[in-house]
Amino acid sequence: MTKLLFIAPHLSTGGLPQYLTKKIELLKDIYDIYLVEWVDCTGGILVVTRNKIVNLIDSNKFFTLGDNKHELINIIHRIQPDIIHLEEIPEFFMDDEITRQIYTQNRNYSIVETSHDSSFDTNNKLFFPDKFMFVSDWQIQQYKDLDIPKILVEYPIEYIERPNREESLTKLGLDPNKKHVLHVGLYTSRKNQAEFFEYAKQFPDIEFHSLGNRAENFKWYWEPLAKDQPSNLTWWNERSDVDAFYQSMDLFLFTSKGTNTDKETMPLVIREAISYQIPTLIYNLPVYLDYFNKFETINYLDFNNKEKNHKTIKSLLNLNNTEFSQELNINPEEEAFIISTYPITQAIINTTKECIEAIKSTGRKVILTSHIPIPEELDKLADYSINDNHNILTKHTYYSNAFFHYFDYSAYINLKGENNDVYHGPTCYTNYYNGSALAQGLGIKKVYFLNYDYILQDSFYIDKISSILNHKDAFFGKDKANEGDQINTCFLGICPEFFLQKPKIKTAQQYDNLMYEWGSESNGLENLMYHGFKNNINIHWEEINKFQEECDKTFNHKDFTQVEYFTVLPTNIPNHFSPFIQISNNKDSRIIKYTLTKNNKVIKQDEYVVLSKFSNYDLVEFDFKSVYVVKWDIFDLDTNKLINSKEIKVDSDYYNYKLEKNGNFEYKLPFEIKPKVKIIHLLTHPEDEREQRSIKSISPLGEYENIEYTQVINKPYTDLPPVETCNRPNDVQPEPGYYKLAPGHYGCFRAHTDAILSSPQENDVVYLFFECDAILLTESQLFVDKIYQAINISQEKNYTFFSFAHNYEIFNEYETHIDAGMFTDAHAYLIMGDKINKVHNVINNSKWDAFDLWVTNNFREEPKGFYKEPLVFQAKGYSLIDKKISETNIKGDIKLWIHF
Repeated sequence: MTKLLFIAPHLSTGGLPQYLTKKIELLKDIYDIYLVEWVDCTGGILVVTRNKIVNLIDSNKFFTLGDNKHELINIIHRIQPDIIHLEEIPEFFMDDEITRQIYTQNRNYSIVETSHDSSFDTNNKLFFPDKFMFVSDWQIQQYKDLDIPKILVEYPIEYIERPNREESLTKLGLDPNKKHVLHVGLYTSRKNQAEFFEYAKQFPDIEFHSLGNRAENFKWYWEPLAKDQPSNLTWWNERSDVDAFYQSMDLFLFTSKGTNTDKETMPLVIREAISYQIPTLIYNLPVYLDYFNKFETINYLDFNNKEKNHKTIKSLLNLNNTEFSQELNINPEEEAFIISTYPITQAIINTTKECIEAIKSTGRKVILTSHIPIPEELDKLADYSINDNHNILTKHTYYSNAFFHYFDYSAYINLKGENNDVYHGPTCYTNYYNGSALAQGLGIKKVYFLNYDYILQDSFYIDKISSILNHKDAFFGKDKANEGDQINTCFLGICPEFFLQKPKIKTAQQYDNLMYEWGSESNGLENLMYHGFKNNINIHWEEINKFQEECDKTFNHKDFTQVEYFTVLPTNIPNHFSPFIQISNNKDSRIIKYTLTKNNKVIKQDEYVVLSKFSNYDLVEFDFKSVYVVKWDIFDLDTNKLINSKEIKVDSDYYNYKLEKNGNFEYKLPFEIKPKVKIIHLLTHPEDEREQRSIKSISPLGEYENIEYTQVINKPYTDLPPVETCNRPNDVQPEPGYYKLAPGHYGCFRAHTDAILSSPQENDVVYLFFECDAILLTESQLFVDKIYQAINISQEKNYTFFSFAHNYEIFNEYETHIDAGMFTDAHAYLIMGDKINKVHNVINNSKWDAFDLWVTNNFREEPKGFYKEPLVFQAKGYSLIDKKISETNIKGDIKLWIHF
């Protein structure tokens, strides 16, 4: 087993020891781990993390240096490590003389450095490792001028379901009837507990909780705070049950700022808070590079406005906003949100529900509008519902084309073809008109138009707009689009009687006529409304950048855009057409079932789960004597209810006269005869249930054009494997054991290599090898598509091997795949036919090992392709290698980003 020696500057408390603890937990079963603690500075008190590490490592492999730091060199000589991993750069804690001995040019080990600092001037770097493993992207940028391999190894975010709040608080002896705010961190000026104390004083009815030690060397910082600690703030010192606090608190308020000379790096406590899904409020520090923007639980403090921070805390804790409302002279009870929804899927229903609940928490009424029936659960939740079954649709007058460009194709869609230019502008207009009319009848003085996929997360901006509407008729965010100036209609504020001065429309023609009456460039609702209101003087126009910035803080936009196109397109490939889908939603929840028939016979079926933006195409060879029908059936992912269908019949008339009017599809990749795929299925006992399952899963691939399926049955090897030709002769033994080589390993190695050696070099052939227990994780057609995608990737990247199993490391990450040096789980992989002679030569000139290790060791410097998620897994059953029942393993236990 590879010997890995960690050297840590200390193991007291903080991010460095905790990060190291997680690495040891993940690696201890793979590496023979040793640890040197440069100095023990815990004082026997700050020992929570150190104790965890002590329990993870054998006592004879754990060393604490005393005054004689040269003992480290003796330890290295005794251990003879393969890898030395410094948990901080040596310039920060090591003596130069000792460091020079470790970094000697004649070393027979690799050196890795991690750093937990973001302020170091890399011009002052004296010692250079073989590899950096950094904890943040900022550090990779920081060290970019050093020509040394760098990888990012982030502390994992492992989502944990939050338990019952009342029970969790009670276990900690806390009052569930109160709100609780948490801070975790060592007491230092960087962690900025002083500001946390300020907020505690501003909210005397809220319980504030501070976890973290008060080390003696930072007494100058924490002692004044301790003397002036508010009564509603509890200091819990260092705790071993921090998770109990994350799970029960209402808000994680992390006030850490840092300075130019004492920067934060990537605080683990923020990642832990995300894991426990606790609402979180932090400063968006430059070193984060906006990393946390993608997490829904993250909110940001304002560097320059503590009054605003006070209100943000208040909003996140859902506190009564009466005092603030009185300051702005507003009355939420006299206001309403008119929410426009289209509840066609359960996901939209759930999102609308979330939208309604967030609005009602502000004390404002909700008027829900729709042009399709409103489900009972939404009807009961809203204060008022309007279902107008007269769904007025029109054709967009400006946008008639759409263009899409990807690495493998470009598509142009003429939206007028196949009815892709249907526009719902009149529907939205009437939704808001109907809501405003009801609001006026109810005596509501101010309304806000809102799309259902905008979830309110902070009411500060709403209250500000309400105050402006005390003396203005409307509040609009002004924007500019291709056709001209426009209003952002997804959210705006307006007085209902002012909006009702505009005409009510009953037909698409009446709506389109507004374009001429108001002088707009198009009938797009945003552009139309701008021109309809541009001459009114009593309107507040918010500059778009500010409006967008405030909306980003105010709402979580889930973006069910509902801009989508289903069509068939002519292609640049002779006698081919392309059924094509483009969906622009950032969030979706549907299943699309694609069926292609030829002369009433189904020739292709696919099913796509659409969760976000989605694009798909097919290339269909056209036979002029045949009739094709392209059909898409669209279902709700949650209920499996049919939502809609679209069908296009393609016959010779359509192909010759109508197809070209739909647009064009240009296929960019070389379109030639696909290479022949030869599948070699390595079997042992094909009559066994486990191998039958594998055959049933793999053999249908042979039914596809240009794919050949062959079974190779190997007799199990039962003798003691040959020692003299083994890469690890000392590990050869009759029975399986940890990291040992038994007859099953040799039999497996021979099965693979014999099959490879029997495969001749052919430039137009790709060999695909499956083990006897391999089972596809996807449908055959999708897997076939993935085979050819893997072939294209392998040709582009010059890979010899491409695996369909999971991997344990990453060399490079691309849009479609990753590559790595380590080769694991050899139950499904391809070898390019033009490279197989190279593999033959290595087989003939190397010693045997477990096959995956053999590939790793003999092709170590050559990247091997993998998909980001496995497409094949190992079936449960009796393993000839391990001589025991093997449990199904789909994704593996650990992802490891270290290998040499």
